Amino acid sequence: MNAYDKKLLQISLQHKIVEMLKQDNGVSCHFDYHVNIMSDDETIKLNLLTYNPNHENYMLLHSSSGKSSIDCLKKMILYLEEFYNKEYLYSFTIEWKKKGETITHTSYFRAKDEDGAKLKFLHEKNESEYEYTIFKNPIS
Repeated sequence: MNAYDKKLLQISLQHKIVEMLKQDNGVSCHFDYHVNIMSDDETIKLNLLTYNPNHENYMLLHSSSGKSSIDCLKKMILYLEEFYNKEYLYSFTIEWKKKGETITHTSYFRAKDEDGAKLKFLHEKNESEYEYTIFKNPIS
């Protein structure tokens, strides 16, 4: 596969993910790639971020690692296809605001436990700048 075909496949996979999330809940998603030079097997890490224009903040949806961006994207698609069928994931609500602000926001996460939801919420944030409460949603 030449460089053009690889780039086209990467863009196509990213587009598929964008469409999956747009159809699900209308959020915009963004692809945050990182290189891990210390690993021969998982040299690329992809953080799939969602952005909400109402509170002008981004959150982590999921991370995947692989040998290439294409490998990471394929793993991400598999995760998303199974996302709502995973019985071990729970739904959490986090009510939050930045310290000093008056408006409280509500964000929703799927995670194995409260710590997983907290990690997704606090991804790349300084925890000391936020006030938040985490609630496990009832199973319907």
